[in-house]
Amino acid sequence: MFVPALSANMRRWTRVSLTSLGQWPAPGLGQNVAAAQQLYYCSLVTASHRLDSCSLVSSLSQRVKTAQIISIAEAEVCKKLSTAPIHDVARCPIMSCEEHREIKDSLDKENSLDLLVGHILETNILVSSLALQHNIVWLTAPRITKTILVRDHSLPASITVGRVTSATDNLILNNWQDLLASVGVTQEMGKREIQCLPTDRTDGIKRNIIGYFLLQGIPEVRLAAESFQRLRMKILASGDFSEVEDREIIEFVEKKGKKWSELSGKMERIPGVLRNRYNVLKSKEALVTEGEYNLEDDCSIVSQVFKADKDILTDGNVSRTDWEEIGHVSNRSVPSVQHRWIYYLEPTLRRYHAGTLDTDVREELISYLVENKLNYPQDIDWDKLVKLPDFAGHTSTSLTRLRANLISHACRKYSMKYDQVTADVIQHYWHNTKRIKPKQNQIERTGALVEYYI
Repeated sequence: MFVPALSANMRRWTRVSLTSLGQWPAPGLGQNVAAAQQLYYCSLVTASHRLDSCSLVSSLSQRVKTAQIISIAEAEVCKKLSTAPIHDVARCPIMSCEEHREIKDSLDKENSLDLLVGHILETNILVSSLALQHNIVWLTAPRITKTILVRDHSLPASITVGRVTSATDNLILNNWQDLLASVGVTQEMGKREIQCLPTDRTDGIKRNIIGYFLLQGIPEVRLAAESFQRLRMKILASGDFSEVEDREIIEFVEKKGKKWSELSGKMERIPGVLRNRYNVLKSKEALVTEGEYNLEDDCSIVSQVFKADKDILTDGNVSRTDWEEIGHVSNRSVPSVQHRWIYYLEPTLRRYHAGTLDTDVREELISYLVENKLNYPQDIDWDKLVKLPDFAGHTSTSLTRLRANLISHACRKYSMKYDQVTADVIQHYWHNTKRIKPKQNQIERTGALVEYYI
């Protein structure tokens, strides 16, 4: 499927086109250009999909095709902006917060972090009033759930936590690049500053101020602390490990032990990423088995898992130590055996108990996604989904994987990017492809696994 590239003039197009059509400022949208851009892009994808279904599309030149797609998208955007409920966010100047005014007077102009913070406060950007009222500081790196925030900080339901789309991630990263460029701070200096966790509330508030800047253009109300942590995760978790870094990890653990936070400060990587890399390196060092699992491997894992917890299908209580032992017995890495259990073995046994081993639920899953307009995994309540009768025996992980496989097939068929595939596109792919029956050897192998389990 052909989708016109998003040009550098899109920001101007959004303002000019919608103004000329009497739709700007848009009801409930204000001057939120980014939200309109995202809506326009989704409309481009929909228009491209619609045009591809036309039998005459092959005879159109790319220029004509582009013009037709943009024409359809413009009409769709104007229609949606005049009717769709888009977040109406009450905003206030960032300097309306007393803590921010106090911080501004004590900034060090020689410090890169303070330079970034000072620029934002000097510009006095507009931020969500609701988010500013809940200026929560995170002093730890682990992900904090909405349940914890509601319990400990009385967080209102109108503040979004988690469920971050790729579009939101891209806006956060783009805003970060804009901030660095505006202040003249290098990428390396910026990375060094976000590497460090806040040491106290004042330090945390400085990072929150950066977080408010990162949230510019994002329609929903989010916590500044979360956006900063999201930036930290996206930047510090990216990039392959070099041989030098691998040696540094091994040597550090041999000398000081598994002190991931300390190593994180030295290597500018997230502690969890370093821990996982260490496990991979140790697995290679131990020459563990890699590649596909055979029936004997699967039966061994099932046996070891139920030995560790006979009620695994009801309480899922297998410790890290247990998984290490299972990996040792199976001569596989811990992530490998966990992955095999979660994605294949557990769903197979659960579907056996539910009597749905031979039931293909993909069509029901697609229909559910389309009917409820669930285009992103962040929009889906997987725990609620697995409780529906149509999906008896499935886990949230197995349904996630089914959806991911369908998207991958649609990407290949329509030459689309992963995050461009909506529920409607998945359904179109499903209705226009033939089903392939499971191979006989796969059926026999599943039957043999269940027989061993029984």
